[in-house]
Amino acid sequence: MNQPGNVPPLFTPEELAAQLGVDIETLRALREKGTGPAYIKIGPRIVRYLGWDVGEWLAESAENEP
Repeated sequence: MNQPGNVPPLFTPEELAAQLGVDIETLRALREKGTGPAYIKIGPRIVRYLGWDVGEWLAESAENEP
């Protein structure tokens, strides 16, 4: 999945919230709790999510569903 030369798509919190059907505040809460998808910070206020990290988080979340 993570191959050299492959650049994953980057999602803003707004884009990811819309794609997941959740509020942007939900993503912020997940970041603060450490339970959401991995993210990167670009500078002090810019958050981005890597596409493959989101995919892995969704797969792990589905595996943990009862």
